[in-house]
Amino acid sequence: MIKINLLPKEVERKVAIREKKFLLSIIIILVVGGLLGLYSLKLAQYTGLKKKVKRVEKELSLLETIIKKVDEMEKSKEALAKKLEVIQSLMGSRLVYPQLFEDLARIVPSRVWLTSLVTKSESDFLTVNIEASAADNYAIADFITKLSEDDNFSKVELSNITTKKEKEEIVTKNFGVNCEYR
Repeated sequence: MIKINLLPKEVERKVAIREKKFLLSIIIILVVGGLLGLYSLKLAQYTGLKKKVKRVEKELSLLETIIKKVDEMEKSKEALAKKLEVIQSLMGSRLVYPQLFEDLARIVPSRVWLTSLVTKSESDFLTVNIEASAADNYAIADFITKLSEDDNFSKVELSNITTKKEKEEIVTKNFGVNCEYR
């Protein structure tokens, strides 16, 4: 069969142009629709992230207050630990002095008189400086020997001995002793 086209070419062109316009408008509508869909998707993601940021900021502020409380508690814990350490050192040294005097009362011979006793507290022992008078050198030797033999005294050192004549017949020996007491 033979096809005869009686329509003028201009009408064909108009139809072709109309079809092209229709396709172009469909493409534009699809592109705009795709862009609007993409925009709405991104907008939804943005609002979701915004909500998440607000929630995280709330958690952060809550955690910051908790951190501040923990820091305050740690500071108070350190202060209490220092106070406890001071109390324990005071309690420990409180019991040392009565024991020191009890040991000295047991050790000091009857012919030795203590004139001065100075102590200095070290980390785990006391440094003791004793000034004393004795009737004779044997009493001094007896005192130094008893100090050296006692387990609580260490590093016993005798310092200078001086002779003092109080009356014509009474002669005393003054001496010093340095030691550590544990």
